[in-house]
Amino acid sequence: MRAAAFLLASLPLLAASSKTAVVGSMHDLSATGAGPVTSPTPSACIFCHAPHNVVPNVTPLWDHALSTQTYTVYGSSTYNSGAETPAAGSSKLCLSCHDGTVAPGLTVTKGLIPTSGAMTGPDVLTANLSNSHPVSMTPADDGSLASTLFGNPPATRDAAVKLVAGKVECTTCHEPHAPRNDPVVPMFLARSNAGGALCLACHDPSRAQPNFLNGYTGSAHATATNTVPAAPQFGNYGTVSANACWSCHNAHNNGAGARSLKAAEESDCSSCHGGANVTPALPNVMTEFTKVYVHPTLTVSGVHDPTESLPVNSARHSECADCHNPHTANVTTGVSVAPALPASLNGVSGWDTTGSQRPATAEYQLCYKCHADSTNKPLTSTYGHTATRYPTGPLPTPAIPPPVPPDQYNLRLKFLSTISHNVSGHSVMTTTVASLRPYMLDVNGANILSRPMTTTTQLYCVDCHDNNQARSANGTGPNGPHGSIFTHLLQFNLFQDTGAGGAGTNAYDLCNKCHNITTLRNERVHDDHVGGDGNTGCTTCHDPHGVIGGNTSANLGLMNLDTAVAKKATGATYYGFYYTGTTIGCYLTCHGENHNPRTYTYP
Repeated sequence: MRAAAFLLASLPLLAASSKTAVVGSMHDLSATGAGPVTSPTPSACIFCHAPHNVVPNVTPLWDHALSTQTYTVYGSSTYNSGAETPAAGSSKLCLSCHDGTVAPGLTVTKGLIPTSGAMTGPDVLTANLSNSHPVSMTPADDGSLASTLFGNPPATRDAAVKLVAGKVECTTCHEPHAPRNDPVVPMFLARSNAGGALCLACHDPSRAQPNFLNGYTGSAHATATNTVPAAPQFGNYGTVSANACWSCHNAHNNGAGARSLKAAEESDCSSCHGGANVTPALPNVMTEFTKVYVHPTLTVSGVHDPTESLPVNSARHSECADCHNPHTANVTTGVSVAPALPASLNGVSGWDTTGSQRPATAEYQLCYKCHADSTNKPLTSTYGHTATRYPTGPLPTPAIPPPVPPDQYNLRLKFLSTISHNVSGHSVMTTTVASLRPYMLDVNGANILSRPMTTTTQLYCVDCHDNNQARSANGTGPNGPHGSIFTHLLQFNLFQDTGAGGAGTNAYDLCNKCHNITTLRNERVHDDHVGGDGNTGCTTCHDPHGVIGGNTSANLGLMNLDTAVAKKATGATYYGFYYTGTTIGCYLTCHGENHNPRTYTYP
């Protein structure tokens, strides 16, 4: 101990009383040390420092042999700062032990000091630093870092978190002589990281959008008081809000590489959103992906990138972060009014008529990233309709023969055409007029009094495409189109497909959520079809998204016939449906009857 005290007194840079905390710590490799590597040597300091004949031109009087490794450094599409030089910056001093290639006892002045034991796995960073926070780099302004980093002189937003010659080094976040600045996590941190304070010294959520962190401080992950186990898998501070960044990210040896995630994509989310570990428990979103109809989140992995071009034209994917920005997402409370984003979608990117939206300002823009102008939308039974229905997509009816407009699966064009051609339809992008219930129905068939329906009501995509037990509709499951027991991720049954929805469901249940089917049966054209001799599904005649190139004579009310069921009438010169004020006519062959035409009065 006297040798240790002598060295501490001999080194001005180490003379502060706080430095004596290294004695007995994990960094004390002497017989008094608490770490896995120890030696009979009485000095706690000699493994790193000596008063004479040390490594030339390296302060503070560095005595440990340096590593000669060439490092593989961190990189990602969202990393825009300067080149990393860990072999030249001050972080090379830490790496002389922590890359695991140099014996901890190898000094310059005394040669190899015999030690016993070995460093634990998490402490050995190896020469591959691509899975660790970048070091020995000069921050570059990408809009999400603290503006003080680019001041004169550059500095973080926290005096305890210091740049080294303007660079982020190991000692920016770690104080190697003080193991317990953070009393919960004795990892030689420069300060406590409760609430993500260490991270927020450089990463600034207060800077304006399109900063992807903007809004973090009020988000669900920053404010949730749910408790989680004190374990490295979650963080050691006890609650989601206290663990903060550590809930999802790890500074060293993380499991996913880019953006320091502990695990790749949905695996990082499942620890808390899989129905376990969190108290009170969160809705089990991961179970939704085991239903028959799901977004392919668990079957497509590792392809989400926040900087990818929109719309999605290459490898199609549906990862959690495609729809949710984990830094800004919040719990949706009260009633969101379409098309405004629900709080759970805050900060996510989108696509609209004017192009890329970063961040999205309307819910439908999020869906349009994949379901609108993408060039590789799969025209398959699982994407479009069932194997025997709409084999090449729904066709419009006005012309002979029916033309096939371009990109018939483009939902943006469908809704936009409905508006521009004055064809009454579903109001996702704007308002419209329709015969409606005063309130939507919930999953139990009762009114959702918080969702009144008027002639100016706009709809969300999730009003139709949603969990069949969504909490927003008074169900027991999580909200959103993660999974459903009904075709096409619908909240209720819609098609007359065999067995769709099981016993007790009707082909028109989804439409009945907003439209009173009993009232519609009083209209002559619906009487024989809806709940009548065939329990005909609404989509046999109507295209719920809209009709590209539609017009009021042939496509009023989203009329767009299912060509696998409603075929051209024998002997007819016209194929389809027409409307002339109060008269409706069909030139079709349906359920064994030839209509050439069959006329109805409306209503």
